[in-house]
Amino acid sequence: MAAGTIWAANHLGTPVRRFASPGDYPEGLAWDGTHLWSNNFSDGVLYRVDPNDGHTVAGYSGNGLPTKPEGLAWDGEFLWTCDWVTGVISKVRTTPTGVEVVANFDKPAGSGKPVGLEWDGSSLWLACFGAQAGDTSELWQLDATTLAPVRMLRLPIYWVEDLAWDGRYLWSVDWLFRIGFAIDRATGDTLHTYHTPGPHPVGQAWDGRYLWLSDTDVDSIWALDISAAQTSAVQRLSWTDIKRKYDGRN
Repeated sequence: MAAGTIWAANHLGTPVRRFASPGDYPEGLAWDGTHLWSNNFSDGVLYRVDPNDGHTVAGYSGNGLPTKPEGLAWDGEFLWTCDWVTGVISKVRTTPTGVEVVANFDKPAGSGKPVGLEWDGSSLWLACFGAQAGDTSELWQLDATTLAPVRMLRLPIYWVEDLAWDGRYLWSVDWLFRIGFAIDRATGDTLHTYHTPGPHPVGQAWDGRYLWLSDTDVDSIWALDISAAQTSAVQRLSWTDIKRKYDGRN
């Protein structure tokens, strides 16, 4: 499968802000127009975070929230999250003082472990690890109302994580190789790759200007500049060549 990168050092993916994550094992990220949301894998807490300084506005747990949460998405009205163990996708209502799970859906039959979610204005997208040993990751387009699968795209990587939508591309990361990238929703091709600032990137959110990224190893959240992806041409390379590039094996 085709893949690409922009070889403009210190441009695509440049960190412009960093603060400590509210939890010790941050997973999904979402942006609701005012706050960041971050869920924590080790204890299931869902945090509302001030993006200006990283302070925790509130934290919520229990009441039907996933106990081993993964991705997060915001659809303009509700948060969406999923559980690594059960595979259940939850629709969550937020209020100024709390959160409430209003519906639960099973992940697509036969899909792998769920790790990422995003809303693109018309569909919910779900990222999963490969279901069988040796399978690369899966990207599922889900019906907005029923969450029935519309189609599945096979990604060229194994360790996909959470998703973000910038109005043109989905964005995700390879957790093992610390490579961030855009995804073409039509083909599943990975484009505009960059080296992430932390060793094990996971959460993704787009605030209209910056791509936000969390990392499980250094317990941090960054705002990244990805403006080069809107202004630079894509150079297509194999995924193997991209990994070699970032590993320094030219």
